[in-house]
Amino acid sequence: MKNILIKVIFVMFLIISPAYAVTFDVLVLPADLFNTKENYYYFDEPSEIFANDIISSFNATNGKIKSPLLPEIRAGFNKNQELKKETDNALKQFKNKNKIDYQLFKKAGENFDCKSVLIISSSVKTNQNTPKRSIWEVLEITSAFDITYPYKLETSIVLLDTVNDLVMWSNNFTARIGDNTNNFNAKNYAQANEKLEKIKLYSKNIIAPSVSQNITLRFFPKTIRPVKENFENTGGNPLRFEKNIPEKPKSDKSQKEEFYGDMIYEF
Repeated sequence: MKNILIKVIFVMFLIISPAYAVTFDVLVLPADLFNTKENYYYFDEPSEIFANDIISSFNATNGKIKSPLLPEIRAGFNKNQELKKETDNALKQFKNKNKIDYQLFKKAGENFDCKSVLIISSSVKTNQNTPKRSIWEVLEITSAFDITYPYKLETSIVLLDTVNDLVMWSNNFTARIGDNTNNFNAKNYAQANEKLEKIKLYSKNIIAPSVSQNITLRFFPKTIRPVKENFENTGGNPLRFEKNIPEKPKSDKSQKEEFYGDMIYEF
């Protein structure tokens, strides 16, 4: 009886022992990491707002996923100005051209003891022929010239496995930022601040929960599904990794699983 009790205690120790717990360290890099609050309103850029909430969600997973805070990340880069400059250039390449510099992001991850890197980029476009702009830049322009246009905030988020140079998960979120008449302007600071609060709600209610949940499932999948040949990646299979950012799949009514990569959140 005594031997059985000892075995039971030993097994329970193995289960609850921190030494056997798996923790994934993720470095979260908003594309505007090094140029925040440069807008007219002195507001945080959306990518930074999203990053802060996602980091909080990661660090609330009871040790499953850990991520350094943005002030810690900036402090770390400030100690290595060369790496800071290289990372800033890589983030701009991702934001403007959707290009991933795997070697650089691997180097950045190693600087923080992280083997996974999450990149977040947000910008506003009116159509395919217009340049990407900051949401606060757009707000300033529309407010000054009373421009009416169905602006959308587009956010691209990519999780990189820097060990194998792979995209583990990616998603694109779209949010309409105007009212029902497509107006997106503010005549004073208080009205502009209302827009900021809506961005924060969008981050807490839509972006952070979705990203945290999906990435947690990538690291801790509930079910293991085999990858079929000619399988088209939709970002839904936890075992399917790609070298490039997967594109949103075309509409297929016969497809049972819904695609959650293009989420609409109307203000």
